[in-house]
Amino acid sequence: MRKTERYAFKAREEDLETIIALHDRNFGQPDEGLIVRRLHENDESLLSVVAQLDHKIVGHCQFFDIETGAQSTGFAKFAGLGPISVLEDHRNIGMGYYMISYGLRTLKRQGYQKVFVLGDPAYYSKDGFSVDETAGMSAPWGGPYFLAKRLNPGGPELAELIYPSAFFED
Repeated sequence: MRKTERYAFKAREEDLETIIALHDRNFGQPDEGLIVRRLHENDESLLSVVAQLDHKIVGHCQFFDIETGAQSTGFAKFAGLGPISVLEDHRNIGMGYYMISYGLRTLKRQGYQKVFVLGDPAYYSKDGFSVDETAGMSAPWGGPYFLAKRLNPGGPELAELIYPSAFFED
């Protein structure tokens, strides 16, 4: 078994409430947990990855499909990453890396071309994400915290990215 697979597993349906509580606790408010719940309820969750130690969930990383608008220049198979959360006493030991790596390998095997994330460039650049990969993409957000990683060749050079409704529901 690879080191990166030791702690990261595909989440089970019965893990959802534990995952939501983890996000609520770590962020100190319910927004990220609510996004995860809505992604699952709306069948918009692509891949949900948990980190476990001693059979206890200590982290969660969510992946979802991103659609492209009619003005896009070619076929796209894009995904988004987030939210991601690790319990405070399990941070800085690679749990986030294990979950992200597991998810990226899975999506690469499934033929996804790019994965987008809104986050800290210093953190995500270690996994190969860069702002350069977002060039030509129109999204609800942008700037130096909007990053992407190419997994497979192909995909449009210009695209309007359409995020799941879970990110915009009140």
